[in-house]
Amino acid sequence: MKEYFLPPKIFNELLSFAKKTELVELEKIVNKHDNGTILVDRWEVDMLLNVAKLWRLQAELKYPFWDCEHPNYDPIHEDCFMDEQEEKWGKIAMTFPV
Repeated sequence: MKEYFLPPKIFNELLSFAKKTELVELEKIVNKHDNGTILVDRWEVDMLLNVAKLWRLQAELKYPFWDCEHPNYDPIHEDCFMDEQEEKWGKIAMTFPV
C-alpha cells in the first residue's frame, strides 16, 4: 500500500461517476480517501487509472479536433479538452505511477 493525494474535488467526481455507473468497487476505493489523502494497493491504483483513461477517451470523442496536428483543428476544442485534462483525468494520471 502507498499513500497519495488528489484534490477532494477529484474524489467527489470519481464518487459521483462510481454511483452513476454502479461501479461498487470504485465507490469503495474512493470512499477510503480522507480529505484528499488515500492509501491504496496496486490494483486500486489500476482502477483509478482506468477511470482516468476512460475520461480521456470521452474527452477525445467530445472534442475530436483538440490536437493542432489534426486537419480540422479547433482552438475551442483544444481549450475544452485541456480544461477537462486539468480538472479531471490529468490529475489522476499524474498522481499515480504507471
